[in-house]
Amino acid sequence: MVRLAGVVGVLVGILTCMSVHLDVVVVHSMRTPASISFWEKMLPSVQVIPATIKASVSPVEGTATADEFAAIVRDAMSFPALSAKFCEVAGLVCDEDIVIHSYTIKTNASTTVALPMGGHNMMTHASAASRAMGITTINDFQLDFFLEDNLVEGAYMHLADNLFDPIPLRAFLPSTVAKVLPALTTANLPKLLAAFAIDKNTRMAAMMATAAYLCESPALPGEQRACPTSVEEMAAFVASEVGEKVEVLSTRGAPTSAPTTTEKKAPVKVLSYKKRSLGEGKNIVVCHNLMFPSQLYYCHHVTGTKVVQASLGASDGSVIHGVAICHMDTTLWASEHPAFSALNIPRGAEACHWNTQNDLIWIPTSISATI
Repeated sequence: MVRLAGVVGVLVGILTCMSVHLDVVVVHSMRTPASISFWEKMLPSVQVIPATIKASVSPVEGTATADEFAAIVRDAMSFPALSAKFCEVAGLVCDEDIVIHSYTIKTNASTTVALPMGGHNMMTHASAASRAMGITTINDFQLDFFLEDNLVEGAYMHLADNLFDPIPLRAFLPSTVAKVLPALTTANLPKLLAAFAIDKNTRMAAMMATAAYLCESPALPGEQRACPTSVEEMAAFVASEVGEKVEVLSTRGAPTSAPTTTEKKAPVKVLSYKKRSLGEGKNIVVCHNLMFPSQLYYCHHVTGTKVVQASLGASDGSVIHGVAICHMDTTLWASEHPAFSALNIPRGAEACHWNTQNDLIWIPTSISATI
């Protein structure tokens, strides 16, 4: 009876909080969110917090709504209606049938099909989803490879989607929920699906399985990795790996919707570029946007790189300010890494790739920025 009363209390509390969440958010928006205050404390040198981060601060941060949902997640309770409501008020994307083209595969007939679904237990499903797509590392999402020597003014390059990111930006989880969310592993996938009321035989479930698979996979030797689900977790990881004195870079000016077929076929022109220093590239953090109900990044601390920035003229007259990473030594990469076939280079050779508009690159500010 005591347990039942507790559950009823949680239900009443969360329903009440969600029914008045608009008023809470209005009041909450009048003060600096605690997550941003934490960010400013951990990374004081970042004068302008990225718009993608500001836009992803949880609208229910610091509210009873967040606390009540955290209790549900912590106690592994299953209330699909309440999970769906939390997704709505917390700015998450819990659409089970959402289609993200970077998570689709090609058949032998060159027809795009959805992710493989169903017919497996959760552990098999998690691994099969990732492997069936050919996604074994974060690099398998990258399409736009190039050689540093080919980056010259006036040169033309073909980009898959003009650095458009098909994964939508969502809100991060409030820290109270992020702290009790099960670890992102394939073993925990049933709990993760239950938390957001996602059926296991759906596109979203397969994409969550991919996120879990990538986040639990071992990092390359010498790398450190994290998959932050809250603003605080991202700030803490960046500060621990790069230090407080950092600058954040990201691609700007990419299209806000998927380019048309004609736009995809048209190359971009290199208008100008800047190659940053090798010293700086010894210590950077790159964060890639991953699909998950809440905002999720795959962040890894990499060494032996060079950051490149370029202004790229698109066929519609717009200018994309792209950020790329050049990996100076790819010896530790898997032999089947897509860069090797795309660039026709041997394993170990330098390879560069552009980052899409929602990726973030963190670099130290205490080292000379250019060559």
